[in-house]
Amino acid sequence: MEEAPLEERLSVVDKVHSLSLEFRSLSEPIDRVKRLLHYASILSPLCESARVQENRVLGCTTQVWLEARMDNRGSMKFSVDSDSEITKGFCSCLMWVFDGAEPEEILSVTAEDLGDMNVGLPKKGRSRVNTWHNVLFSMQNRTKDCVQERKRALSLEDLHSLVIRPHEHVAGPSANGSYLESEVGLK
Repeated sequence: MEEAPLEERLSVVDKVHSLSLEFRSLSEPIDRVKRLLHYASILSPLCESARVQENRVLGCTTQVWLEARMDNRGSMKFSVDSDSEITKGFCSCLMWVFDGAEPEEILSVTAEDLGDMNVGLPKKGRSRVNTWHNVLFSMQNRTKDCVQERKRALSLEDLHSLVIRPHEHVAGPSANGSYLESEVGLK
């Protein structure tokens, strides 16, 4: 699941389809677990400084940490880790699907789209499904947060361009102290 050159990148839909086919081809639950353990082994670890409460994914039976940011191009970047190897494998799959994707693509994926990743183990299987659902929803919620933050930042840039700075000269009213004084009137 290494990143391909830009012109060869798969869309989120293509990646979800690829994962779905891969996990459906593994008929035995133990084979799915082994595949998840393989993916866990290739996930880059999250630095210790990022393992803080504000990065925790809530609702998981294991500890999961997630960082999300939007790059200059508007693509999402994620870092994720877990103290459970199977959960880490799920996280690795989700990272492969979403890292570098556009927000709209990320927000279009449903839990049902990823249903074939279920390992189907009795008893613990349901908590694992809940865990990766929570990670998916957290990635989507943090994507929404990044989109909103970018919109706020762009709005502030627009407002900043309207500010009259002391060194700028404008015709008409001028800023003097905390009051706007007319060039003609109050001087």
